[in-house]
Amino acid sequence: MAATGLLGFNPYGKTQALDISSKPTQLAIQLEQKEQAKKEALDKYLMDYEKSINPAGMRKVESDIFLKKLADNKAFYIQNRDKILNPAKYGYDAQSQYMSNFKDMTNIIDQSKQAAAQDKLATQHFIAQKDLNAPDGYAEALAASHLPITDPRYRPLDVTQYKFYKSHDPMEYANKIYSKIPLSESAPVPLPVKEMPGYFYTKTTSKVSPEYRDAILKEGYNNYVNDEGLRKEINQVFDTNKDEVKRLEAKYNTKIPNAQALAGIYTWDLQPVKELTSDARPSAEYSSKLIASRQKGRASSGAEVAKFLEGGVTALKTADAKFINDYFAPWKAQTKTGTGGDIIGFQNIELLPNGQVKVNYSTPMTKSKRGTSFVFANPQSRIFNPESKSLLQELTSLHQEILGSSVKAEDVAYANPPKPSTDGKAAKPKGPAGIDWSNK
Repeated sequence: MAATGLLGFNPYGKTQALDISSKPTQLAIQLEQKEQAKKEALDKYLMDYEKSINPAGMRKVESDIFLKKLADNKAFYIQNRDKILNPAKYGYDAQSQYMSNFKDMTNIIDQSKQAAAQDKLATQHFIAQKDLNAPDGYAEALAASHLPITDPRYRPLDVTQYKFYKSHDPMEYANKIYSKIPLSESAPVPLPVKEMPGYFYTKTTSKVSPEYRDAILKEGYNNYVNDEGLRKEINQVFDTNKDEVKRLEAKYNTKIPNAQALAGIYTWDLQPVKELTSDARPSAEYSSKLIASRQKGRASSGAEVAKFLEGGVTALKTADAKFINDYFAPWKAQTKTGTGGDIIGFQNIELLPNGQVKVNYSTPMTKSKRGTSFVFANPQSRIFNPESKSLLQELTSLHQEILGSSVKAEDVAYANPPKPSTDGKAAKPKGPAGIDWSNK
């Protein structure tokens, strides 16, 4: 029987042996081996492909997703290995799906690294705000940025869209508004001293002139728009503190229709008001009555009292501290000692840099504890302008206050008045008639 078949032998012959040295056989084997080597190489390449993916730098929340996808893709490969390695026989769908899964994992890595960088930027931005407050919506946006990037609710956080703000500080805000606005000072208003009949004090009030009202109201309106801390504070007052809104409406006789209008009135209401009060002093009428009553039981005449005080006016104009203190030394005759050993009464007179003189003294202050009274010194001071036209009247008032009810100190005050120094530091004053101040 003739040989048939590609291998050159009769398949039906029983004594014919396979000639593996024939070229067709060798070629078939080589082709098979080559295909197997290609398949093994492809298998190794696909199995090791994951090593080329670097997940370093991913966020933890995406790292878990990546690892699961990696495990799922390995399982897919094992289940579809023949199809993946034999695309010519089974088509390319399985192999394409396998590689597409890797591409999806690579995208997750890239997006996760980008999200990690944005998280770091958000953290640095938050730390830089220090004690500032986060604006509305920031917490929700931050939470959304921390979701996995595969979550449909995920949104990257854009820090430029959120402006942190400082809590409203009324004192700081008022200083910012009014620090450059001059205050208008009222004329001194005399007021009686309730605890001391016949005495009065003056009060001077300084406040913002009404001419600034419209400008300050407008600034309050604008700050409501630009100052988040102020806006939140004003909104809270307008929505929850109706009594305060009514108080401001009544005080300024106006209707406050909305929170922005309230911001303007609130700003105007913060205007500073300064009140200065003088020391208590007897009125001119009371001083005259007091002097007249004191003269009844004293050795010195009223004329001598007048001369002493007129001489005191002249003394204050010498700018000679030693002479001034010597001249008014008789005031110390009325000093007393308090319960704690402190001196009550006249202390000294200072020359101030601006040319004025400051008289330091103290008045008695009584405190009771468990039925026992204690007397303490209450520090006082009076400042005089030597060039003041009312200096004599002011000095007379202080003279009565320091000497109190005793007239003995006055008797000593007129016997030997001191002389001004001759060291050239102060001019010799010209004393009133009846008092010889010349050097002898």
